[in-house]
Amino acid sequence: MRHDVDNEPLNDALHVVFVELSKLNEIVRKPVDKMTDLEKWAVFFRYADLPEYREVANEVINSKEVLKVAGTLLTEISQNERERAIFRSRRMYQSDLESNLITAQREGETAKAFAIAKNMIKRNRPIDEIVEDTGLAREEVEGLLR
Repeated sequence: MRHDVDNEPLNDALHVVFVELSKLNEIVRKPVDKMTDLEKWAVFFRYADLPEYREVANEVINSKEVLKVAGTLLTEISQNERERAIFRSRRMYQSDLESNLITAQREGETAKAFAIAKNMIKRNRPIDEIVEDTGLAREEVEGLLR
């Protein structure tokens, strides 16, 4: 990874921190002056765009200069129609990708159920048993018998 301006390597300058944002309910209730820098960033990322947390988010943003800059950028991005369109487009792409993966998984499960049903038919298992074991509809199993 390289710096955008001078193309210098970012080897030692890059630190990745994972924060589980769903566990911030307790942190957001702490006084801002008692929060660590990491907690402030986490609160910023989780609550900055939620109106019901506007007061605490603004207090967090105003507590550090770098958070003020981030808050300004967030405001600019949210006001810029082109940026919002890009964001929505990326979000739709991600949603479509997840939907396609779920659909493929379901199709694979259905194909597996039909393969199991065919094997059970070969072994002369009762239709009710095949329906129960595979989750297929009775009509689907009967269709395999034809």
